Amino acid sequence: MRAYCGQTRDKRLVQLFAQYGVGECTVRGELLSRKRDPWFYDNGAFRDWQAGKMFNAMRFVRDMRRIRYSNGRDGAPDFVVLPDKVAAGTASLDFSDGWWNDVEGLRSYVAVQDGMSADDVARFVDAAHDSDHAVAGVFVGGTLEWKLATASSWVSFAHALGIRCHVGRVGTPDRVRWAAELGVDSIDSCLPLMFEGHRVAFLSALEAVGGST
Repeated sequence: MRAYCGQTRDKRLVQLFAQYGVGECTVRGELLSRKRDPWFYDNGAFRDWQAGKMFNAMRFVRDMRRIRYSNGRDGAPDFVVLPDKVAAGTASLDFSDGWWNDVEGLRSYVAVQDGMSADDVARFVDAAHDSDHAVAGVFVGGTLEWKLATASSWVSFAHALGIRCHVGRVGTPDRVRWAAELGVDSIDSCLPLMFEGHRVAFLSALEAVGGST
């Protein structure tokens, strides 16, 4: 199970995360300050939702152009999360469907949210395929309660389609073990950046489940 953590400019932490194989979660607008590989790109919709703001489409498009046209100079992300609407059900899928031109050539994950069913997402994946777009994975977003209640079914759903499953906000030892037991392919959290105790516990849990090594 691959683990990613948010950005830090602390050289000691950059080296520590690299030592443990923990990648970087690069959120929209952070490309110029990216510090380590591997990495994935978070579209920033969750931050906007938390702040009560509209999705910053202009910045997302600019970031996608930079990634796509860097010719590998900046390193390719493991995946990009298609823009989504937090806890908005199938309206989020309709929103995600409008960004394929911007992520062309990149491995793209679709975010699943409160109110979606496996059938809803299966139709999205099939429609994308019919339009010559490929969904490389599902990103389990949404509210925390919904995520914890449904993650197992999304892992099974993704693996049945031969794609990967990522679960966000997995930063405590209990949740690391929980994700590993479910067969989640990758996780992310900013919690290990906040306090050394969180960081030590997180890395120890990763080691125990054989993740990010």
